Amino acid sequence: MNLQEIADAYNRDGFVIVRQLFSADEIAEMAAYLQQAVDALPPDVEAGKVYFDDSSPKRVKAYHRLNEDSECFERLLTDTRIIEILQAIWPDDQVLPGKGASMFDKPSVSSGDTPPHQDDTFQCWDPPFALSATVAIDESTTENGPLSCQKGTHLLGMLPHRFSGTVGFSRVLVDPLDEATYPNTQLCMKPGDMALHHILSVHSANVNRSGLPRRQIGIGYISSRARRDEAAWAQYQKDLDRLHTQRNLV
Repeated sequence: MNLQEIADAYNRDGFVIVRQLFSADEIAEMAAYLQQAVDALPPDVEAGKVYFDDSSPKRVKAYHRLNEDSECFERLLTDTRIIEILQAIWPDDQVLPGKGASMFDKPSVSSGDTPPHQDDTFQCWDPPFALSATVAIDESTTENGPLSCQKGTHLLGMLPHRFSGTVGFSRVLVDPLDEATYPNTQLCMKPGDMALHHILSVHSANVNRSGLPRRQIGIGYISSRARRDEAAWAQYQKDLDRLHTQRNLV
């Protein structure tokens, strides 16, 4: 693993895949702890922590703050292999511990697609020295809705978003970007691979048509230069509360 090559690719494109960062045994352990956490969810789980798809029976499509419920994922936040890579990306900054681990699944067909967006619309870091690390638990292929990033969009700054009314992705880009100018790259991964994408990288995911799961663990990291835009953060929380009320999730 060449750290400088990883950092150069990330800084150029806004995303990069690190192949086989985690072993098969480590991924099996994560999958087991993940299932334990899902099985232990109470019926009255708090709004915003877990989102379900529209299938019957319902399946978990997003599970936030997973590290609060599993020591396995708490340890993952400070994994030295991840921190070493991030230090190469932010050589002049301190890499702060992960802000929380989330599980994102892509249940077959019922979950729909994930519309184009930038993660900073939900996180509000300014300056945006932040990224998302995504660890593949299952294989992600062209058929099961892989994460797709548009090259170079991390250099465009924060783009206009609108309220979508969709639980789990409450904000989406107002105007999708031209793929001829900003090529869309599907991040197909094997279990154990890790993708990194800039918090301003425009990304999306198609519908899972494979009938197979596409579980991934997502962790947000920031450098010591990042600061929360408190006004933008307060507005996002207000919009999220409104959505939860509309959908009877409170």
